[in-house]
Amino acid sequence: MSGAKGQIHDLGYKRYVGTRRPPSTRWRVIARHQISFAWKTWWRFKAALGIAIIATCITSGLMLFASERSTSVGLAQAIVKPLIDSALPESIIWFCRAGFLVSLTIGAGVVASDVQSGAFTFYFARSVKPFHYVAGKLVGLCALLAIIVFAGPMVISGLRVGIADSPEQLIEMLPYLGKTAIIGAVATLAYAAVPLGFSALLHNRRHALALWAAYYLIFGEMMHALGRASDSSGWIAAIDIPHAVQALAYDLYDIKFRAQRDANIPVEAAVVALAAHVVLAIAIVLHRVRAAQRAGIGGGA
Repeated sequence: MSGAKGQIHDLGYKRYVGTRRPPSTRWRVIARHQISFAWKTWWRFKAALGIAIIATCITSGLMLFASERSTSVGLAQAIVKPLIDSALPESIIWFCRAGFLVSLTIGAGVVASDVQSGAFTFYFARSVKPFHYVAGKLVGLCALLAIIVFAGPMVISGLRVGIADSPEQLIEMLPYLGKTAIIGAVATLAYAAVPLGFSALLHNRRHALALWAAYYLIFGEMMHALGRASDSSGWIAAIDIPHAVQALAYDLYDIKFRAQRDANIPVEAAVVALAAHVVLAIAIVLHRVRAAQRAGIGGGA
């Protein structure tokens, strides 16, 4: 009598035969997840997108109206042209407000939310390096904010070039597109990196969000008001992010008109302040994520 023999049944396991990507590309997965997460509900991103679209339409409409009126009633170019040229830098502040709304609903809670939800368990278990994590989150936020603070001004800038009175003037105004791209890129990086840095300061999402809102709305406005009242030539006012971005726009477009409520921020101060904000924010995120990995948060060794 032969003994019983054990049998191994196939339970449906199949070896992975898909594309194997190097670990250095894992930041792309994080970036795509960041974008898809922001697009799921209307209040995270779509509300700010609506504000940006409204600002684009209103500014474009005003520019077209002024251009048509100057032709129909023969208004002097010395009066109408400065008004048309100043429309874009004056509208930058509205795109900054839309960008701030995105930073509140998404950016300021990124790292803190991952700590609270235990998402680092997944990231570190997959051998995701801190640099890949920060790069993925930053690229995802930049992609979202570029739709708000980059695409809108570029549309307005293209319209400004398109309503030129002559081919010669159109060629002369082509640099507007490059200047607008610089402003949009700076604003995109600032509104993506700085709230991300605040999200890494605290492990509680609500606290990080409140800290960023207080810095932007209260401390920034205080510095702007102090710069207006002092004799520092606007250097203190450059700490206020939206007015620093607008000051850069005024300088690049060579607009001499400044509203009475705005401080006279030198372009050097604006560039230094914005660069310092971005560099410091990225350094804080890298430091906090590396510290979390070394401490073993989420299963990292």
